Amino acid sequence: MKKRQLLVALVTSLLSACIPIFAHHSFQAEYDDQKPITLTGKVTKISPDNPHGWIYLDVKNDKGRVINWALELPPPNVLQHNAFDTSVYKAMEENHEEITVTAFQAKDGGKHAWAAGLTRGDGKTVITLGGLPAQPYSAKPNGDRKVKQ
Repeated sequence: MKKRQLLVALVTSLLSACIPIFAHHSFQAEYDDQKPITLTGKVTKISPDNPHGWIYLDVKNDKGRVINWALELPPPNVLQHNAFDTSVYKAMEENHEEITVTAFQAKDGGKHAWAAGLTRGDGKTVITLGGLPAQPYSAKPNGDRKVKQ
């Protein structure tokens, strides 16, 4: 009986460890490359977590109401490679900097999107985050959109 309980505990532990691997999603599963959007608003928080970070942005809609958007980022190593390092995002967050983000809206219509690039408040500093697709995803018959690392 103890061997069986030990085996069940071992199998459960191994399966639990694998769940995060299977939970990762592809761009095409969650976002619509046919719905590019541009959002301008104030940074409320930036979480450059692994495997994907987030920028939280307060954006005013047409009626002047503030809507908080969650914008998914690529992995931290991709951000650093594209000059979006700790000093940059901390300054943006602390100053509640107003930025403009190009993104792809979620398929479910929620207030979250895949952040492709951002322009800082000075209007000159442009940071490529995940890159805009060169063509619609639907034009590519095979494969999955991957962020170059």
